[in-house]
Amino acid sequence: MSKSFLRLSIISRILLQSHQIDAFASRHPNSQKICFSQRRMAASLTSSWEPGTEILSLDSSVLSTSSEDSPQLAKDVDYAEAILKAWLSDADERTAKQTSTCSHIEYKCNNKDETSLYGCIYRKSQLIEDNESAVPGLILFHTGAGPQDMFLRWKADSLVNDKELFPNGCVVLIADIIGDREGWAWSDRSRYDTVRKSILIPDEKGERNELKCRIQAAIDTLSAQPGVDAGQIAALGFCMGGHPILELARMKVPSVKVLVTYHGVFDGVDRLSHVSGSENKSSNSDDEVTTSKPNVLVCTGEDDPFVGKQDLALATAMFNDIGCNCRVMEFEKTRHGFTNPAQDYNPSDAFAFNEDSYSKSWSATRDLLKEAFQ
Repeated sequence: MSKSFLRLSIISRILLQSHQIDAFASRHPNSQKICFSQRRMAASLTSSWEPGTEILSLDSSVLSTSSEDSPQLAKDVDYAEAILKAWLSDADERTAKQTSTCSHIEYKCNNKDETSLYGCIYRKSQLIEDNESAVPGLILFHTGAGPQDMFLRWKADSLVNDKELFPNGCVVLIADIIGDREGWAWSDRSRYDTVRKSILIPDEKGERNELKCRIQAAIDTLSAQPGVDAGQIAALGFCMGGHPILELARMKVPSVKVLVTYHGVFDGVDRLSHVSGSENKSSNSDDEVTTSKPNVLVCTGEDDPFVGKQDLALATAMFNDIGCNCRVMEFEKTRHGFTNPAQDYNPSDAFAFNEDSYSKSWSATRDLLKEAFQ
């Protein structure tokens, strides 16, 4: 089937879906206003809702540039084309009733500066109407490309539409760790390096309080979304997203049941403070609760130059010391970014898509999520 035909099919679904989104917005006007955080009144403001697959109707040149109305969502045209191809193939296998809706969301970090973070919410357009029971929430932590990455939009849409995994639906938050609204991380690497260091380098006590704050803001924002079961949370991290996954385990949030990293980096793990699994209370809750012991899956490539053997061993040991049930999948002949088909266009030999490693890691992820939430 040609790509042009697939796009026409997607556009027709978008037109149909817009009616469902209007109905969703009219039933839940507060979902586009202020969300109540479990810990504080958080300024979490979503924009208007739009079809989750609207990106598929856009030209790759549009997706790889920023404008006043939309962020840059791809490194370049080749990157955009690769994700569009994969996403179109994925979407074409679904029925017309399987739809998602998404909205950009600005939320605040509870630090002294009240740092603004810019994520995106994905959910089924008929979630609240069709299901009275609450559904799981998932957080996606971005790579060094930042939160404005169409690869993450594709994965969020795929999760929301996975009826076998989430029969009643789920809600996905693409979280922001660096405060990137326009997609500046694609091109301004100097700025990215500065922000990355300020968040990821531990203080003299071995703590990363700024990272914890941004993670907690993501948890609170997702938990406050209509229809989300705040006690059933999972988080997936790609590349740089390995750091928030490890830190989330260290935070011992009882609601977090599953943690997964894909080609996740753990540089600097040797400078982190020791966290014992014997501590049986979460520092992030006022309630008397037992320590969360989530299932952790670490997916990495043997030929990934950005994931050192020592860093991987230390991170794995830390997951286990905390009390997590940690499993490592290390794939042969697999380089960095193996889950992303656009990495085949990366000029660096350190990066490459590996369909077999991607398929195995995603299958293992689905098994873990199914075990936790079904």
